[in-house]
Amino acid sequence: MNAAWVPEYVDNNGINLAVYTAGPVDGPPILLVHGWPEIAYSWRLVMPILAAAGYRVMAPDLRGFGRSDCPADVADYRIDRLMTDIEAVLDHYGYDKTVLCGHDWGGIIVWHAARLIERRVSKIISICTPHIRRAPVNPVKIYQKRYGDDHYFVHFNERPGEADALFLRDVDGFFRLMFRTVPKGTQARHDMFYIPQNFEQFLNAGSPALKGQILSDIDRGVFIESYARSGFTGGINLYRNTGPNWDYTADLTDDIHLPVLMISPEDDLLLPPSLTDPMPDMISDLTRVTIADCGHWAMWEQPEAVAEKIVAWLG
Repeated sequence: MNAAWVPEYVDNNGINLAVYTAGPVDGPPILLVHGWPEIAYSWRLVMPILAAAGYRVMAPDLRGFGRSDCPADVADYRIDRLMTDIEAVLDHYGYDKTVLCGHDWGGIIVWHAARLIERRVSKIISICTPHIRRAPVNPVKIYQKRYGDDHYFVHFNERPGEADALFLRDVDGFFRLMFRTVPKGTQARHDMFYIPQNFEQFLNAGSPALKGQILSDIDRGVFIESYARSGFTGGINLYRNTGPNWDYTADLTDDIHLPVLMISPEDDLLLPPSLTDPMPDMISDLTRVTIADCGHWAMWEQPEAVAEKIVAWLG
């Protein structure tokens, strides 16, 4: 992997996507899809291990993130547009199919890819994010009824522009608040989903120092520089397409016919391993594994374990 972390650029119908690569060019391909609030750099510690195992690794900044273009229209972030980005990357590097691995929002993307562009995918890996059955109504409405208006999915959709500007008030503080380990014994609470409210309280308290930081100052600096360039709107627009995605995928089956590896960190409070329990009913070729002493930000907390689970399953 290029030590300077310099991307190549792939054009998808006028949208330039920054893609970072590693590993032998003749190795079997694996495409890594980051989540929110992340960038391709979140795979920095995992990519060299996969490359050393012989894989050709591709990690794009999703549209709206990092060094990729940030189209202005919310509809440009709908799931079908994201599928074209994956296909554009594969076409650029000359691959018919790839192993597709996603974390967090990237997991949502790969579950859709397993059905929308199944012909381009050989295997699916999800880190943290379970495959779930289609919701009976727009999922944002479910979050609103269950958690109230301050749930971040609801806030992002019902109050456009507010969180985007709020997070820019202290980008360094935002990532110090978000990227932390989970203290042992911590129980999930509804207010952990109130991200804008929690960040505003953090700002009002003077952006204090916090324990459990996952990112080094240097790594956090990459995130700060990246989001200072892109802003937060593109990434949040993924969430603003929750309803449109639900409409667009109305005819999709819940069943997935590809081999699947589900990696669940044991201490992930946002997406605990128990949420994967319904998956065997929808996926015939499913392997579920857990990573001990690891929270939601698995690629930073336990990069070796993440990579080893992937390599062992693919091997």
